[in-house]
Parts: sequence; C-alpha cells; structure tokens
Amino acid sequence: METQIHTCYLTKKGPSLVTLFGYSTKSVPGLEINGIGKYGKFIKEKIVFITRSRGLPIPLKRFVLNVEMTDDLGDLESSSVKWLEYPLLLHYWFLAGLIPISKLDNCFAIGSITPSGVIEEPFSKDFVDLCEGQNFHLISSSDNIHGPHGFIDARELLGQITHLEFKVISKTA
Repeated sequence: METQIHTCYLTKKGPSLVTLFGYSTKSVPGLEINGIGKYGKFIKEKIVFITRSRGLPIPLKRFVLNVEMTDDLGDLESSSVKWLEYPLLLHYWFLAGLIPISKLDNCFAIGSITPSGVIEEPFSKDFVDLCEGQNFHLISSSDNIHGPHGFIDARELLGQITHLEFKVISKTA
C-alpha cells in the first residue's frame, strides 16, 4: 500500500508546500522516516511511543515515510520540523489501517504532537488559502474553517483512538 499527504514547512517567507509520501510492505517490520535528517529518528520514536501507549494494533509490516523537502528551504530548523509530526502520524496510522479514510492523497494537515497525546495545530488563513488553491481537504480540529472544499474533522477521524487532545493555536505563517 502507498499514499501521500500534504503539509507545509514554515519559513520566514511563509508556508512552503511539502509532500509526504510512503508505503508499507511485507518485509522486516518497523517504521522508517526519511528526508528530515536527524529529526527523523526523534519523530519516529515519538510516533512509536504514542502508538504503543494507546495499544494500537500495528500490522507486522515495514512502513517507510518520506518527506520531500526542496533545497530552497535551506537548513532544517526544529521549530519548523515539529509541524510535520502530526501529518507523519496520520500517514503512518493510515498505512497501518487505523483511521477510517479511503485516501489521503488530496489531504493537508499540519501540527505537532506530544508524547501525552496533545495534537497542537497551528491555524492560519494562509493554510486555508493554500488548501483552496491546491484543492486539498484540510484535516483539522478547528471549527473556524469554511470553504468550497470543506475540511475533515480530525476529532471525528481519530475519535476511536483514546487519549488524544486537540489544541488549535493561532499562527501567522
């Protein structure tokens, strides 16, 4: 199985669109995150911890998640990489068959996660405009999103997973 999801990397010039793509195979079980250097291992361990601490059944497969970062973004900064955590978590759980959605290819999410299960989502009109311009469905727990493409309520999407809390913060991208 393979899929992709969209997010953005926050730069001083504003949000820059990033595609996450990945797949699962019947190989040596595990999770691998590529494309974000030293931050990949930390995010991987956080995702594994959150998944295991909730007792979620992960199939014995190899999951490979890739972040397509362009060279013009410059050096990666932890303050911006953290906003890739939530879309990577969604991507992993989708490939593992844990969330009830048929595809992520036309979806956009942004946010960070804590080991205790707090999903912090930055909210900005720039993100909504980006989704509208690209025809993406925004996955968010914010009630303030309106537009012709609508949005996917993250609380509904992840409702069957215990001990998750959503926190929307206003952010100027």
